[in-house]
Amino acid sequence: MQNRKIYIVLCIFALFVLAAFQSVIAVELPRERTVYIAISGRIKDPTNFNLYAPGVSRSSTGLHQFIYEYFFYINFETGEYIPWLAERYEYSPDFKSITVYLRKGVEWSDGVPFTADDVVFTYNLLINTAPKMIWSSEVAKYVDSVEKIDDYTVKINLKHANPRFHLIREAFPVVRVWGGLTILPKHIWEKVEDPVKFKNNPPIGTGPYRLLSASETTIIYERRDDWWATELWGIRPAPKYVVMQYVGPEESVAAKLEANEIDTPFIGILSLGTFKAVAKRNPDVRAWHKDEPYAWLDPCPRAFMVQNAKYPWSLKEVRRAISYMIDRDAIAEFAYERSTQPSWGVFPYYGGLKPYFDAIQDLIEKYKPTEYNLKKAEEILTGLGFKKGPDGVWVTPNGTRLEMEYLVNGDSAEEMRVATVVADQLRAGGIDVKLKVLTGPVQADTRLRGEWDIVYQCFCPGDSDPYDNLELFHSKFYVPLGERAPWYERNTFRYKNPKYDEVVDELARTPPSDLEKCVELFRKAMEILFEDLPVIPGMQAPALVPFNYHYWENWPSAENPWNMPVSWWATFNLVLNGYLSPKTGEWVGGIKPTKIDYVTVVFSKDTPKFRGIDLTWYGPFKAGETAEIPLDDAEFWIAKGYARRT
Repeated sequence: MQNRKIYIVLCIFALFVLAAFQSVIAVELPRERTVYIAISGRIKDPTNFNLYAPGVSRSSTGLHQFIYEYFFYINFETGEYIPWLAERYEYSPDFKSITVYLRKGVEWSDGVPFTADDVVFTYNLLINTAPKMIWSSEVAKYVDSVEKIDDYTVKINLKHANPRFHLIREAFPVVRVWGGLTILPKHIWEKVEDPVKFKNNPPIGTGPYRLLSASETTIIYERRDDWWATELWGIRPAPKYVVMQYVGPEESVAAKLEANEIDTPFIGILSLGTFKAVAKRNPDVRAWHKDEPYAWLDPCPRAFMVQNAKYPWSLKEVRRAISYMIDRDAIAEFAYERSTQPSWGVFPYYGGLKPYFDAIQDLIEKYKPTEYNLKKAEEILTGLGFKKGPDGVWVTPNGTRLEMEYLVNGDSAEEMRVATVVADQLRAGGIDVKLKVLTGPVQADTRLRGEWDIVYQCFCPGDSDPYDNLELFHSKFYVPLGERAPWYERNTFRYKNPKYDEVVDELARTPPSDLEKCVELFRKAMEILFEDLPVIPGMQAPALVPFNYHYWENWPSAENPWNMPVSWWATFNLVLNGYLSPKTGEWVGGIKPTKIDYVTVVFSKDTPKFRGIDLTWYGPFKAGETAEIPLDDAEFWIAKGYARRT
């Protein structure tokens, strides 16, 4: 019994020491060399880094930002498709296969080369384990087989012709919205007996950081000075450490942001009011915009889905009348605190979509999809034979009052705020609106079955190619009322138009590289949607994601929109490092310290060109040459034996 007590005491002491050790690491990290990111909640299991296992967050853990990398990244702000682990791809003439050419010189963090063997292994693993591993079902849906052509060339054979496979993040290693299919190191995972239960700790990736420590509240990454991109491109991320940290509720995050102890929070943590209060006290804290609307635009605009399968909402004229009753400027003010703006469609206002938007400016002017005009609404309904009853509510030609059931997700503060504003507006327009507030699975099931008249819905993903959002309106997703639709924004509003389907089908067969034809088809599709108005345009989606400029600068912003401000996306790798622009061939972006110490070194060996942590390019240098460079870079080259202090 005595031994048992001693054992328990020792265990408690060991846990205390471990916790204290982790705290010491967090406290002793040099603030000026560390980026701190506030995450939304505790890490469920800080020992599990298997991003394909259900329940493991690849974003809160930092896995897909700092450990793993991807073939390509898409920059929504510029429309660039950025090569990273791969150099290029090409489709077969029939679009039934895609050949990917991997970048030579890429290595896993344990020094093993990254090759086609890893790609083939990962695809086979996911196909063979479907549906157990995350996204494995999507891979099995699209991919027939994967072939190794040589060490740096792979051929992915598709089950069906698809000129947009390179944009499907769930089945191809491209980071579009949030993340992408992640290639795993074969030499690690081929030894694993159960890939779903495997904890992958420590994680081996190709990214610029390695895991230093992990707890439920804090995950610390340390920069790898043996990162393949340093050898290949001469770049290193400026932050030596990155910390993913849960510090508590909104007020705790706000306090640390104000005290310069956090550099950026995840989306959804700070309200606009809290942000404005912090920014007022600390001018180094800034949002995407300096002034209203402050927020960056999330890739999922909001729209009001109207149930097209029910009378009188089945009449496009009635749907247009409803649209005229909605004052979107009032929604922006009262539901969003002016942090967003009205949206004419279901596409985010990103620079990458500009060619498409430019092609429909005359249609936007013609149809005025965001116009608020009660007089026009009244004219439409009167023209259809509607009459107002003594209580001010419209009565249909068949004698029934115009009642509308508005489904609201009670778990969404955003939906609740919007519903309060819009319900009053529609009532003022003569519609008897009844809010149907549901939560959890019941709400989700009701939404999918179409058991509502109107509902506020996000439309995703929307970014550099409009096809996915146009496809949401296709009648192939139509199911009768009462049956579950395939997805929330995937035609739960039950719209049918054969002419529209034809246009979208043709767009599906057209590769995005044929921009002229894609734009032409986009215009045709949008003209039909503007005319039919199957859903009523709502608002752009605000993403309030401030950055702290006290220790780090050159964060992307509306004034300097070189990338997206998304610390929870895999794209954040490129926010820290910048990237080689496929348009200009020049290196773009990256963050740098606000204060940098410089020293003079003499190079003892021929040294290749490199980018310093100040984002300035240096060299190449011959042995014996001297240069003044950032201290951080001097330490790197001295440690490699290439230089010494003068």
